[in-house]
Amino acid sequence: MEKKDTIFALSTPYGRSAVAMIRLSGPNSLNIAKTITKKNRFPHRQANFVTFFDNKGYIIDRGLLIFFKSPSSYTGEDMLEIHNHGSVAIINKMFETLEKMNACRFALPGEFSKRAFINGKNDLIHFEGLASLISSETEQQRIVASHQTFGQAQNISKEWREKIVENLAILDSAIDFPEEGEDYNFEIVLKDLKKILQTAKKAIKFSNTCEQAYKGQDIVIFGPPNSGKSSFYNLLCQDNKAITSSIKGTTRDKNTTQLEIFGLKASITDTAGLRKANNLIERKGVKKTLQILDISKNFILVLSPDSFSKKNCSFIKDTINKIKNKNLVVVYNKKDLTSFQSVKKKWVSQIPNLDQINSFSISCKQNKSDYQMLISLMKFLNKNLLCVDRNLNENYYFFEKSQISIISSMVIDLEMCIKNIKNIEIASEFLSKSLMSLDTLYGKSDVEDRLEVVFNKFCIGK
Repeated sequence: MEKKDTIFALSTPYGRSAVAMIRLSGPNSLNIAKTITKKNRFPHRQANFVTFFDNKGYIIDRGLLIFFKSPSSYTGEDMLEIHNHGSVAIINKMFETLEKMNACRFALPGEFSKRAFINGKNDLIHFEGLASLISSETEQQRIVASHQTFGQAQNISKEWREKIVENLAILDSAIDFPEEGEDYNFEIVLKDLKKILQTAKKAIKFSNTCEQAYKGQDIVIFGPPNSGKSSFYNLLCQDNKAITSSIKGTTRDKNTTQLEIFGLKASITDTAGLRKANNLIERKGVKKTLQILDISKNFILVLSPDSFSKKNCSFIKDTINKIKNKNLVVVYNKKDLTSFQSVKKKWVSQIPNLDQINSFSISCKQNKSDYQMLISLMKFLNKNLLCVDRNLNENYYFFEKSQISIISSMVIDLEMCIKNIKNIEIASEFLSKSLMSLDTLYGKSDVEDRLEVVFNKFCIGK
């Protein structure tokens, strides 16, 4: 990236709208403002109602222009915000006009934020969180990303860094002035390092919960043929996404959709019924279902009175044994049938421990438009299947794999430092390495590959 370039991009969605906003950043921003408005004075952070002109002096539009003087801007450079009407024709004409300006070009994805990082406006933890915040779709995603973006993750890592620097100074002083080494209290050093180690390990352990809350979880619906799996899937989706019929083996391939369950993102997959298939295509569907069961962690078993048979019981029993260490709930469907209660007891008697699994009874046929029943079902799934801790500890918001890898390296070096605390030079070396890991976390060193990954997640105008 050449510093002399001034970059621009649309920061609002491209298309028809009331207002569109174009951002510029770079040393030529103020000159561009003067050229396209034929005005000479733009006070810092003040909205100016102006007329925008093209390169030939013809009027493009009227709107607002705001100038942000370096370093008091998002990027730390001179910046402009151009607010014009959201016509595609106006946007394109503004782009055409800006491209013809001296050393002015379209921005790359995330280039505004990358310039902000390079100019020291914030650290890499903040920008990683910001990329996730912009991409958030559910309430839990927003909560996790906002905690990382606006300080909680930064606060705990800053505490780690301050203590490591402080104790590294103690160790280095003992090395530089060995005659005074006996005066240093290494128990205090050990106490500080053990506290950092404890909280860092908590952050690693807690990262899986954060990742589940942000990235969501997969849920697989399975069961015998004709138990109403696809009807249940359609009920969850509130749409007829899967074909349903009374013919056994109707579903022969998986159907997947994204849902939000009380703020949590979930990917729901409907699968082919489990039984000894009669033809090649159905056998492929059953095989694919078994493969999905092997790699998934959350399951909904759908059973119904008219799908009960000893063969089906055998298939379901074997399947439950395969996934016994994973999350499983049972949905008893077709509650409207008169045989529902008696056959439900048969399922329970034939399959060991089925009565120990949390269950929900429903009639997809009768309850498909019952909003209260749907809310109750979602609450049931949220509580018994997704199992994400809603009381997320605000100090431990790390969930990117790169962050956890760096913190894990820091933990290893801290453990080696503590182990060798009586050998001051070795202890100091390992503590220095843990400090380098933290600097990498902040984006202060050894981060080129990570920078590309982080800033490529942003949209063009950010």
